[in-house]
Amino acid sequence: MNAENINTFVPKVSAKNITAKKLANTGSIGGSISSSIAGSLGGTIVPKFNSPKVQKPAPAVPSAAVPPAAVSAIAKTFHPEKVSIIMPAFNAKDTIAEAISSALNGTHRNIEILVTDDGSTDGTEKIVTDMARQDSRIKYYKNPKNLGAYKSRNVMLEAATGKYIAFLDSDDTWEPNKLEECLNILKQHPEVKSVGHALRYLDKRGNKVSYIPTYPTNPTELQNVQENGALPWVFPTALVAEREAVLDVGGFLDWKVAADTEFMAKLAQKHGMLGTKVALGNYRVLGNSLTDKYWLDKRLAIDCVKENQQRKIRGESELTLTEYREIFFQNLPPLQKLNKLREIAATRFMRKAGESWLNREIVPTLVYGIATTALNPQATVHKIQWMKYQKQLNREFN
Repeated sequence: MNAENINTFVPKVSAKNITAKKLANTGSIGGSISSSIAGSLGGTIVPKFNSPKVQKPAPAVPSAAVPPAAVSAIAKTFHPEKVSIIMPAFNAKDTIAEAISSALNGTHRNIEILVTDDGSTDGTEKIVTDMARQDSRIKYYKNPKNLGAYKSRNVMLEAATGKYIAFLDSDDTWEPNKLEECLNILKQHPEVKSVGHALRYLDKRGNKVSYIPTYPTNPTELQNVQENGALPWVFPTALVAEREAVLDVGGFLDWKVAADTEFMAKLAQKHGMLGTKVALGNYRVLGNSLTDKYWLDKRLAIDCVKENQQRKIRGESELTLTEYREIFFQNLPPLQKLNKLREIAATRFMRKAGESWLNREIVPTLVYGIATTALNPQATVHKIQWMKYQKQLNREFN
């Protein structure tokens, strides 16, 4: 199924001494992320490791401006089989221990878990630092101020010492064989530098309730992404990639939402991506995500990524998110703008209906379902078809 329908580092110079100014400005959208993140950091991030002594390095932020040859020079000092697991966390005391444990208990043992506390006030720090005293593979960092998940991930790319990067959100979990299987796929397919996998939804009680497919899963589907502009369907929690490739594409953009969609698209386009249909991780449905808060921004950002995929194919310059909003939303004639709002609202209500159904919340499911049908009956038909497809996949990969 098409995913669109699934809704200069210098040798012998320390990377930590290179300023964001030296790394920034490639002339593209991604070229601005290192300078914007460094500005928000104020040049300081506070890491706390197993030792009670607090150290204060100021890691440079990776940028798309890093030349591939220079990145390779740095990567030679890294551990060839180590996976650096990057985990942003904000007020995650109820789920983060389970998330960390799922990575520690995996069959691939050569890992480090880089937890970035993004200003938690709920006891997250104590949970992680207590676990770090028991296992030296856990490293705790605390941002001087709230940066958001995307910037936090970018900062931790500099702290990583593994050849491979994986992302694990603080409310998700992995199956024990996740890393082992993903690394095997990368070894079997050296033509690609990133892999993904299917997931299962976790409801609010932690039950595995449904199947989330992934895309692309074979060379034909990857060709559809690279030549026709189809979007990959890979959650950050499901990605394992070579660190050089992640650095080369510039990490995540400084967007409020949907920067993961843009990141996956450019990673697959430039370095290739394949996925396994086996569910190797679990994605928790909490219903209080940034997508809920910025649902309009999310939809417009995804549409911007789709538009830029087509522009790449046509050899046209890409649009910034601001440019896309002005052209394809803000400057539309009133009726066209209203119609686009209707479609986006229907998509949002459809998503909320699905979340409510997974959590067995009948009344909200009905309310959101009726709202979706009223705004866009065809969206309801597509949702029913999608649920049937999910049910089929759930039986197949149970």
